[in-house]
Amino acid sequence: MTTSEDKMVAAADGIEPSALKTLSAYLHDSHRGYDQGRRLTHDRFLRIEFTELAEKREKMAQDVDALLRQHDEAPRKGGSTLGAAHRAFLDLKGTLFGQGRLRVLREVVRGEAALEDAYDEALAADLPVEARQLLQRQHRQVRATRDRYAAMLDHDEPQEQALALQGSGLVARFNRLTQPVTSNPILSAIVVTAVSVLTARLLRSRSSHRYR
Repeated sequence: MTTSEDKMVAAADGIEPSALKTLSAYLHDSHRGYDQGRRLTHDRFLRIEFTELAEKREKMAQDVDALLRQHDEAPRKGGSTLGAAHRAFLDLKGTLFGQGRLRVLREVVRGEAALEDAYDEALAADLPVEARQLLQRQHRQVRATRDRYAAMLDHDEPQEQALALQGSGLVARFNRLTQPVTSNPILSAIVVTAVSVLTARLLRSRSSHRYR
């Protein structure tokens, strides 16, 4: 059991137990999420990616847990709230993976950004040199992963939009009709303003007829 004296020693050594425990929970959640994701996805590329990420996050979590134990702090057993939400998206019994690659990529980017925030909070403390170097190395890995998946997302989104404009279905025809408007910010603003004015006039007209 961690005593108040242990916590005072840890604080004196520059360790912030709360931030490190939160970071540990995020890393364990990330490991579980990617491990679940690799088993659910039918995308061969993502399966390989998630397998590697699960292994890396497990090692990162172990290193942070070891850092906590060095300062007589017990790692958090359960996952973090936001991290658990990240994991939940990746273990929906295949639901997420049945709704397209883009949604999976978006969730990965969101989860990595949340993990980056946890590192920022932990690094804000006055850490010992070795601890700071460890967290900085891990932080760079997380940022690189987020940047890589954000780049994949930027690459895939225009292709999906192009596919949505193809075909003969009702949705495809509607997308082709509205694409010139939605792709032009100025034209979109004009259309929104016109619709708002027309709606207001219709409401005033209806109100005046009601009270006659």
